Amino acid sequence: MTGLKKIFVTGFALVCGFAFSNAASAAKIHGQLIADTGTYAPIALGDALPLDGCGSVFDYNSNPNVTGTTVSLCNGVTDLTPFDFTWTVSDELGGFVGYIDGVLPTVTTGGVGDLIQAAGTYYLSLNVTLSPSSSTFALPSGDTGGFQPTFGPNGNQSPNSASHFSDVAVIVTSATSVPEPAAAFLLLPAMFYMARRQRKLRQQVAR
Repeated sequence: MTGLKKIFVTGFALVCGFAFSNAASAAKIHGQLIADTGTYAPIALGDALPLDGCGSVFDYNSNPNVTGTTVSLCNGVTDLTPFDFTWTVSDELGGFVGYIDGVLPTVTTGGVGDLIQAAGTYYLSLNVTLSPSSSTFALPSGDTGGFQPTFGPNGNQSPNSASHFSDVAVIVTSATSVPEPAAAFLLLPAMFYMARRQRKLRQQVAR
């Protein structure tokens, strides 16, 4: 074997070995989702309410009852396409108000057709789902995250989905009332009457 052939064969073996070692080191890591609705300050009716689900994480500790290494779904997972974020809004009596999708959606308030149309106390819940459950996603470590079917004591645990209710309610206060321009026109007759009365009084005094 000539020297050139030896160099070629050695280089090819090194490249294959490097590729094989990388493939071997990358693994599918099973874990679970932990949804987080965030917390929100009171807003006035008519203001927009931006929701933030970026506190949600993928936890891949081998023990499902212990929080281990977590990766932010917004800052650690580059592709959120396989994930569904569904927010549900309920009133203070627990009645369903509506829902909105997205990791960073905005809820509009105070208008006809808006999700929140009246002042009051509202509660948020967020459900994060990997769909389909067989999907995988890249982790910062170079590994891939995923889920495997597991069943808890109730026999109904699904690790590819996580729900969370906000600990702090969203309080929507009444907006400060501002007189509408149309209301000013209602005062015009009274203003004309007062002006006319003042003019008559001045004429009587002048006589």
